[in-house]
Amino acid sequence: MSTWDPGSVAKSSSKAKVLLRFIRIEHTFLSLPMAYSGAFVALLSTPPLPVLALIFSALFFLRVAGMTMDNIVDLDIDSINPRTKNRPLVTGALSLREAWSMIAIGLAAFFLSAYFINFWALLFSPVVAAVVISYPYVKKYTSLGAYHIALVEALSVFSGAIASKGILTKDITTLLFGIPWLLILSTLFWAVGFDLYNHIQDMDFDRSVGLKNLTMLLGQRVLKFAGLNQIASVILAFLADYFYRLGPISYVATVAHGLIMAYAYTSATRGNYGKAFNYNIVSSVVLGTGIVLDVLLGRPDFGL
Repeated sequence: MSTWDPGSVAKSSSKAKVLLRFIRIEHTFLSLPMAYSGAFVALLSTPPLPVLALIFSALFFLRVAGMTMDNIVDLDIDSINPRTKNRPLVTGALSLREAWSMIAIGLAAFFLSAYFINFWALLFSPVVAAVVISYPYVKKYTSLGAYHIALVEALSVFSGAIASKGILTKDITTLLFGIPWLLILSTLFWAVGFDLYNHIQDMDFDRSVGLKNLTMLLGQRVLKFAGLNQIASVILAFLADYFYRLGPISYVATVAHGLIMAYAYTSATRGNYGKAFNYNIVSSVVLGTGIVLDVLLGRPDFGL
């Protein structure tokens, strides 16, 4: 079995490279396409460009804060895990003071972005931030870490929908009924699957230090469990296509999304968990782009 860590970087690397590895910049494309999917499906039209820009800003800066908190809380474990020994906080390439500053800047920029999006985005922003920031504690002390990080990914869909739908309504009931909940559930089950690929590698280490997670709970059955979650995700994605009256581009994207996940699963069965995880980034981009194009081309009323 190969070992892989997306957060490792040589201590001698430039500061820019250290920061990019630290926040795992490419993982933004796990959640950003889903946030835009939520925005387009909730409105069934193209949101204003300033809203789309602010969605990116809010998601990016909250990701910076959340990823930094995760690295700080995990520092003691990362320091003794051979797979994570080259992470910036472990090697000293990034200091704790710098990390705490990144959290403060990330949260401030996130709340400022939410303020400029709309009232509802600002109202829900503390809840979203709390879910993201609490993840490293949940995963450290319970077996539910995979579902918690999956909830973080699902909240990207929710937040995108709030950002776009919230510009049209002052009624919270109307707002919540306009949220694409099937797409949110699909994202949640999808994320459970790909998150487990990252943690199966540490099964022996986690057992040796007494950590709690689904890999410890399920043992050798965990890979099949990851696959079942992603099958559920594809079924829910097709239901979302149907119930939200999406068109053929979205259906094709959903098929492609499922096929890419299937290929990722076969890579995981061969022990190539890094490849399996990264293919889920591709599947997110494919699905999100398909949904956005479907709404954009099917209802080309650009902007409000």
